[in-house]
Amino acid sequence: MRRRPRAPALAVALLLTAAAPAAAEGTEAALRILLAGSSLPVPPSPSCQGIRPAGPRPTIGDLLAIPLAGLDGGTNRVGGGCDRGRCRVRITHRAGEDVFFYEYRFRAARGRLVPASLECFSTP
Repeated sequence: MRRRPRAPALAVALLLTAAAPAAAEGTEAALRILLAGSSLPVPPSPSCQGIRPAGPRPTIGDLLAIPLAGLDGGTNRVGGGCDRGRCRVRITHRAGEDVFFYEYRFRAARGRLVPASLECFSTP
């Protein structure tokens, strides 16, 4: 006799399978939007001025290079996502204790970064 799976068990299995990739896509989607704007100049946001790289016209890519260059050894993580056009990307580095984190918050419209909305947060 052949048994058919019960509907609730099948629905839960499908939800669990779909939930894992959705979380990864959130981080990837936010990071892709930020990276796509990497050639844009850093906006005159007060929160980004403290971590702004030196140079005549630093770009958003220059901002990202700072934490990415420091991801050696320890535990490194990139997380984030977008919700209703508000996105964030957080890059953390730990080596037994928190060494640094950089977080970028921004709005996206039609899948593109709105440069004036960029906010930067970090710990040394």
